[in-house]
Amino acid sequence: MRNNRQIICGKCESFFVTHNKYKPWGCKRFGFKSQYLPSQVVFSTTGTNCAYFIKKEIFEKNKPSQVRNERM
Repeated sequence: MRNNRQIICGKCESFFVTHNKYKPWGCKRFGFKSQYLPSQVVFSTTGTNCAYFIKKEIFEKNKPSQVRNERM
């Protein structure tokens, strides 16, 4: 049975945007730049979803910090 979850590269720690207009996206973990999203390259090459996806921690501006709550 295949895992058909969609990998969203923009939410991964390893994803980055380049300044190269022909290869605008890259993956630090796999070490390549491509004209396609890294998850698409990995899937087309291996036939499986990316095994190295690690979700980024995103900090929200308007959310009170935990440090402030601990002091109260």
